[in-house]
Amino acid sequence: MTTILRETSARDPLVLVSTWRAHPGHEADLEQRLTDELDAVLLHEAGVPDYHLVHRFADRGAMRRWLDSADRDALHDELAGIAERVGEPERLSGLEPWFTAVGKPPKWKMWLASFVGAYPLVVLFQWLAAPHVEHLPLLLRAALLPLVLLSLMTYVMMPVVTRVLGGWLAR
Repeated sequence: MTTILRETSARDPLVLVSTWRAHPGHEADLEQRLTDELDAVLLHEAGVPDYHLVHRFADRGAMRRWLDSADRDALHDELAGIAERVGEPERLSGLEPWFTAVGKPPKWKMWLASFVGAYPLVVLFQWLAAPHVEHLPLLLRAALLPLVLLSLMTYVMMPVVTRVLGGWLAR
């Protein structure tokens, strides 16, 4: 697995994706142990040996606390007997984690899923907000749409879109 690092603000939400491969005969043990990990989501496709553990963090500090924690060390010690970590964890931010969580679909599917999420927000913005900001200077008015759109896409729409379209995105 390739490590993906992006320059982000210390306050940007982050996702850390670790991949584990069970030792033969320990698949059920690994799945059970990773499922018991309450602060993460387990992604596994039947017939594929890799299990992806997805942790979401509010910011870089929260991620750093987890990476340096005794709980993480204990989890890794426990898993060492039944699995091996594949590559280094991937650190993602912005909209990227929503697509990585469903298996890195082709760009055209990511584009279409983003469009499905963005289009209703643009229509709502034009209907509800645009008439009330016509008097503002162009640069300020132009900044409002991406500010509102990107915030809502990251925190509201993409979790819903990727959950609804997850099976199609992963195919």
